[in-house]
Amino acid sequence: MLRWVFCLLVVLLYGCAPWIDIQNVELGMTKPEVLQQMGNPTNVSGNGNEEYLYYVPANRFWENYYVHLVNGKVESYGQLGKQPEQAQ
Repeated sequence: MLRWVFCLLVVLLYGCAPWIDIQNVELGMTKPEVLQQMGNPTNVSGNGNEEYLYYVPANRFWENYYVHLVNGKVESYGQLGKQPEQAQ
């Protein structure tokens, strides 16, 4: 019985983990706007005027998302390994 209660607790806590709101990101957004929507990234890299913010949702650790910033504005974003949204 205790094992079932523990399993239920784990499932409930796992379901409450933060979601990544990549659908709220738009091309041209500023970095502060992205951070407000997405929270702090898991990892950051960049060079010069380009920066990549990487996100891994706690409840979907097998999915990886990125936001590509150029001059502090979103140039592209999406799930790693899929076709990105890009400015035209």
